[in-house]
Amino acid sequence: MVTVDRLRELFSSDLPDPQLVVVEGGARVVAGTTEDEGLFVASRRELLERFGGEPPTGRELDELAVSLDATVGTLGG
Repeated sequence: MVTVDRLRELFSSDLPDPQLVVVEGGARVVAGTTEDEGLFVASRRELLERFGGEPPTGRELDELAVSLDATVGTLGG
């Protein structure tokens, strides 16, 4: 559900305050101002803060995708 490709989309998005949400079993990137019925996973801002202001790459990006996907799985996303 939460994949490396979806995280790349989040980090490169032109949307205002992009956020990753899960809707109907799939992750997608939405504008933070969007009223979405999906399960909020993370915002780009939060993740950039977590990684010192730069998007993670390589192994860090892989590990982030696995971690977020596992978290969503336990929440029933």
